[in-house]
Amino acid sequence: MCFTAGFTPRLTAFARTLPAARGPRSPRARAFVFATSGLPELPVTPFSRPLTRLLDSKGFDVHGPAFACRAFDTWAPFRMVGGLNKRRPDADDLSAARSFAERLREGPGRAV
Repeated sequence: MCFTAGFTPRLTAFARTLPAARGPRSPRARAFVFATSGLPELPVTPFSRPLTRLLDSKGFDVHGPAFACRAFDTWAPFRMVGGLNKRRPDADDLSAARSFAERLREGPGRAV
């Protein structure tokens, strides 16, 4: 879940409590970031970057870029018009998420 161009503080706090994802003799644990938002991520400052970096700092092999799709959004100015993306995520978004997950399952480096 994303709030004002960032993830909910509860999710970030949870990620900070995760133990290191690798030991000296073990492979890195794999992770990915999935989000919905009312507006698209900006390429210059994607809202998923801080969580991706946090997971990477914990030793996770973060596959990316993050998967993000539009979703219903009632943030302040949008509430006055009944919100944005009223029927999202939709079947196309769910299909794209499924494809993203399948590429993750195929192996490292394929979720791009």
